[in-house]
Amino acid sequence: MRFIKLLYILVLLSVSAPVSARTKTGTRQITGKITDKTTGLPIVGATVSIPDLKIGTSTDEDGIYALKQLPKGEYLMQVTMIGYASVTKVVDLGNTYSVDFKLSASNYELSDVIVTSLGNTTTRRQATIPITVVTHKMILEGVANTAIDLVASQPGVNETTEGSGTTKPQINGLGFDRVLVLMDGVPQEDFQWGDDHGILIDPYAVHDAEVIRGPASLQYGASAEAGVISFKSAPLLESGTVVGSVLTEYHTNNGYLGTSLNLAGNHNGFVWGLQVSGEEAHSYSNPKDGYVWGTAWNQVNARLVLGINRSWGYSRLTFSALHRRIELPDGNRDSTGRFMFDFPQNGKVYPTRSDFLSYNATTASDKILGEYQAWWQNSLNVGKGKLGLDLGFTRSVHHDIDTGTVGSGNLLVNDIPYSLKYQIGSDSSGLKLSTGINGIYEFQNNGAAPPPPYVPDYEIPNYTNFELGAYAILEKKFKNLTLSGGLRFDRTDFVGDPMSLNSAGNIVPTGNPGSAVQFSAFNNTYSGLSGSIGASYQLPNNNYVKLNVSKSYRAPAINELTSNGLNIGSNLVDLGNIHLKAEQGYQVDLAYGYDGNDLSVEADGFYNHISNFIFANRTDSLSGGFPIYQYLSTNTTIITGVSGFLNIHPVAAKWLEIDNRFTYIYSHIPNASDSTQHLPYIPAPHLHSDIKLRLNDGHNSILRGIYFKFGLQHDWTQNNVYSAFYTELPSAQYTIFNAGLGASIVNPKTGKTVCAIYVNCTNLTNVAYADHLNLAQYFLAYNGNPVTVTQQNQGIYNMGRNISFKLVFTFGNSGSKNNSSHNSGDTTN
Repeated sequence: MRFIKLLYILVLLSVSAPVSARTKTGTRQITGKITDKTTGLPIVGATVSIPDLKIGTSTDEDGIYALKQLPKGEYLMQVTMIGYASVTKVVDLGNTYSVDFKLSASNYELSDVIVTSLGNTTTRRQATIPITVVTHKMILEGVANTAIDLVASQPGVNETTEGSGTTKPQINGLGFDRVLVLMDGVPQEDFQWGDDHGILIDPYAVHDAEVIRGPASLQYGASAEAGVISFKSAPLLESGTVVGSVLTEYHTNNGYLGTSLNLAGNHNGFVWGLQVSGEEAHSYSNPKDGYVWGTAWNQVNARLVLGINRSWGYSRLTFSALHRRIELPDGNRDSTGRFMFDFPQNGKVYPTRSDFLSYNATTASDKILGEYQAWWQNSLNVGKGKLGLDLGFTRSVHHDIDTGTVGSGNLLVNDIPYSLKYQIGSDSSGLKLSTGINGIYEFQNNGAAPPPPYVPDYEIPNYTNFELGAYAILEKKFKNLTLSGGLRFDRTDFVGDPMSLNSAGNIVPTGNPGSAVQFSAFNNTYSGLSGSIGASYQLPNNNYVKLNVSKSYRAPAINELTSNGLNIGSNLVDLGNIHLKAEQGYQVDLAYGYDGNDLSVEADGFYNHISNFIFANRTDSLSGGFPIYQYLSTNTTIITGVSGFLNIHPVAAKWLEIDNRFTYIYSHIPNASDSTQHLPYIPAPHLHSDIKLRLNDGHNSILRGIYFKFGLQHDWTQNNVYSAFYTELPSAQYTIFNAGLGASIVNPKTGKTVCAIYVNCTNLTNVAYADHLNLAQYFLAYNGNPVTVTQQNQGIYNMGRNISFKLVFTFGNSGSKNNSSHNSGDTTN
């Protein structure tokens, strides 16, 4: 950490002197006016941003915007505004100093939105593979306990859960190490392979997100076999601005309390941002289980960004620290189905109402988790291109707690992610090349054993892992056709240390009399090629098609290779397989879409053929009453599916929007028995449908942007399960209804938003249901003895009715004359 701070200071000192004189006379800025295409009137509060530079501003009462302290080069600009279709344009900041935009009225804001996670910045329609964008407005209007909740209802995306605070993402039916999760470009290596601890990203730190569905993201490497979820913090501000916001939130079901403070500013190109938040929740409830014992959790997070914008590019340093304490349910009950303590607490056998409503997450079997990051990002103008250099350090902490702060399992993973990227191209030629190297160096150590009488648990050995990848992506744009393709080579080197244990479970030198080998030394090397070639074509009348063919590669994860012990949070014993081979996949994606004045639709179909597919297979053996799972691989696995959306936004009825999102995924293992012919934990087919009604803003009204929405989620039966030894159970279909409303309180004299209000009710009719990817439905014990769940209703169900209240207060000064009242609490403008 000290080395990174020192290096950053040296860079600032080295560039500040020669650059300061140059920027006084050579500072680039771009200005312009945003107007309504039909009326010609200025649009107040439109958001103008350059996503590649991660900066933005908003228009004043005259529709004027200004972005200052900009580097030279070609960049995609984006203009968005509620009630208008977004607009994008490539600008050359070396030769262009003023650009005006005319916006067309539309309730659908995603028609031409920019995406940056593919390596080559482009728009959603021109991207050659399916991409989903989750905007800041969608996040503000939604309900989430975790960062993964923010994207889980999008087409092709699902989440596995073990309670409201523990979630992991799925894309096209694949999850865990096959989905790469990023936060501002930092790979989240926080025990991604486990299902008993969620992604350690603060949902309040997320401003928006992009989801790449499929393995075509060559920029990120083998961990993106299923796709990429790229979370992003708020864009930095224009010069002369200091703004902030306070968000507070409450959920009725699990008593969720969330608070977040955001401050950001820009002084002559020196940019900074601070975000601090805290969240806590007690046990959640549902009509079937009542309050579910062991589902409380709490979390705190702090995030600081420091950086400089200059004509040569930018440099930014981000520090983040997150601490989470979370209980995990194990389904322990008595013969009547009443939840019990695993061990008597203060003479009590059963939790009382005060226990269920306690925010103390230390009573049930629980975990202490930590994620600490430093991330240095740089973009430098080199010749006619841009050179990106990113370097980071992350530390992930995992303690499985016996009592208090004593951990039976203690893992400490350190990662050094790195990336060097060069990009060159021009809008005039339509040709763009991106090439680079990236990877990660990881080293993991088991922490000290707990004192007697506690028994230590060593699931994986001490190891190092070095990943290196090199790639090249070429894109060519014609008038209506975009072609994109590339290749990538990855190499992964695992080196594991031996470990032997004595009869008490403590580490002793290998070969000690009476000791048992827990892990053998190993040195495994994997390498492989991945590639992608695709095209998108803009057909007449706002139709478009996409076709992409890709090859994927993924080395086995450390848990798949070496696991040997009780996975405490998942109530099972994992056994690794050091002889596993790397996965190799071939996928075809075909999509059709239409973006019209009254509706937008897209349907995406995919076919994925994977060899050496790795998964945990339940055996017919038990250890201490817990089932034993052995990692193995199949010769061939086939996953197919279709997902998409239908958004109806009539021009003649600007007050109405109907949004539908659907997902269907099917898996097949050829030549397998009836009970093993499907992959475990493939999501059930499901549909999300929402109707939103907007009220017109009254002249000088205090309440503006008023909307009402009503929706449903329907999940069909999932009978295509891996049923051997009750590994997986068929799930019943269910329908839950949701409703919500929102508005902004505005100062009628200045038009500035003072406060935004959001109220949502999920599971309106309080239905008792178990989602197919709810892993807690397999947790059951009687008087502390694990029991195999043979029927879905034996396990733990999902959350019942929940009403959430969210308030966002904004403050500060803006470089523009006026802040918009229509941004609904968005403080980045």
